[in-house]
Amino acid sequence: MENNYSGEIIVTGNLFLKMADEGFLKFTGIDMYASAADVFTEEDVSVIKNAFKNTSGDDYSVMLSLRRSDGVFCACLASFHVIFEGCEMLLRIRIADLSELRAAKNELKALKNIADAYFDILGCVLLRFERKSDLLEIFYINDNRRRVLYKGELSGWREKMLEGKISHENEKEFSELCKEILSAKKNFRRSVMINGFMGGSECEECVFTCRYMRGDEGSETVVGCIEIGGGKLQNLGIDAVNDKDGFLDMLNKRAVIEQANRIMTSPDVKCSYFVLLDLDNFKSVNDTYGHIVGDEVLISFTKIINDNVNGRGVVGRMGGDEIIIVTETINDQTELRNMLRSIRTTVEWTFKNDPRELNVTCSMGVCMCPVNGNEFDKLYSLADKMLYIAKSKGKNRYIIYTPELHDSQLEPVGSVPKNVKNFAADKIGIMHRLVDRYLIRHTYNNAKIFSEIGEAFALDEILMIYEDFTVAFQWTTEGNFSDIGKIDHFKYDETFSSLFNSDNLLVLDGLYKLDGKCPEVEECLNKKGVKSVIFYRIDRAGKFSGYVMFAKKTQRQMWSEYEILALSTAAKVFDISMRE
Repeated sequence: MENNYSGEIIVTGNLFLKMADEGFLKFTGIDMYASAADVFTEEDVSVIKNAFKNTSGDDYSVMLSLRRSDGVFCACLASFHVIFEGCEMLLRIRIADLSELRAAKNELKALKNIADAYFDILGCVLLRFERKSDLLEIFYINDNRRRVLYKGELSGWREKMLEGKISHENEKEFSELCKEILSAKKNFRRSVMINGFMGGSECEECVFTCRYMRGDEGSETVVGCIEIGGGKLQNLGIDAVNDKDGFLDMLNKRAVIEQANRIMTSPDVKCSYFVLLDLDNFKSVNDTYGHIVGDEVLISFTKIINDNVNGRGVVGRMGGDEIIIVTETINDQTELRNMLRSIRTTVEWTFKNDPRELNVTCSMGVCMCPVNGNEFDKLYSLADKMLYIAKSKGKNRYIIYTPELHDSQLEPVGSVPKNVKNFAADKIGIMHRLVDRYLIRHTYNNAKIFSEIGEAFALDEILMIYEDFTVAFQWTTEGNFSDIGKIDHFKYDETFSSLFNSDNLLVLDGLYKLDGKCPEVEECLNKKGVKSVIFYRIDRAGKFSGYVMFAKKTQRQMWSEYEILALSTAAKVFDISMRE
């Protein structure tokens, strides 16, 4: 078996192969009808989808992991270029193997080294020094592009830094750093004070974390990252490398949850407010102006939030345009309301004055620790419900949880499964059985798997319509049906079809999100008593030939990321099963 692959593929917006050479198909073991998402990691799939936003015509390169037919992942350098074929946007990916990995005596160890050096430090300043050519590169990744700070000989960089960046008292530490880069035979970490490393005037601590690698024919490389001012964040237990969101200037989901737990358990924090925010009408911005403008809106939204929080708490991205604030030094509702009011009005006027008439506002849901709870999941869920109420009352507002006002609007306690751990574990087990017993071994029929999925995810109905809307299968809490004549459904039109995203998904946390655009759909769902629904569109040969619907009749909040992932995966498995 070949251990590496070099060549070119072209993929669609859904990452299905449009073109691939024989070498790629042989190397990965897939065919031309497969999705490229099957041979890249989940993180890499997000990077590839992001590449479609780069319509400037410029190529840029990233490191990805490509899966061989035997299941082993190999590191490769991928170059992206957006092309158009008629009205269809495609992505050309040129893939080149990494020779230093191919020749390494211990491939797994080398892969881990380079993964540690690149994948985990995205967002920081990166360093690469080739000893044979004396070539030093210092660069960073921003908006998926490589921004070069220095490229040349190591001695040239040393002279440049000593001219004005390194003060006299720090010259010795800097010289030791340069010697270590030049002669390194092992991994090292060194801290140096540098004046305005990224162009400013402030003297900041720069921590160099470097790894030594030996490649083909004795070639030697030093790779590493440079943390700027890392000590400030480390005082809060924040890792500047791994805790930052990959796109927005805030913490990622994992890190903000960790910080929330730190704040909730701190003896110095008397109270903490959980504020969940998202943008109103954000989907229409992406649909009308594209994701580049959508990203611009998100960046502006982030700046408004950060400016108003102003160090009084932590800010993190939970997913999409959903952002959470966990306050640390706000002790009364007057100060809280002032902050929320400022965020709301600033967002409204920022986009109201935009000549493109974006019509973007924001809604917020708020609760308080420890008065309303002292566990992240409970407080997040409560803030989420308040956000939903803010949306249902007309958007562009904040709702602070008040038991006397809001308890009657929330789901009864009895509707929540008592054994949450077993409930979650059952969900995972069902996804395994979906593939193993339903798709592969065929020991489960539609009725069996639909019933298990419906009960595990607390659904009221699963509906599958396909083959030009003439064949259907339905599961409800009352029983299973397969007769098309008994099933109330609709044929969606182009207007409804346009609401689906590039993954063929439409997620509705409330029918209000249809905005009256699809009266037939809304009428059908209202007739069924549905209040929230996930649709998966069956798309064959460019023709919309059916859909899978997962529906709930109970008033609910946002579908969780896991629910969306699991149920969309189930729908894709149903679709594959139909084709067999």
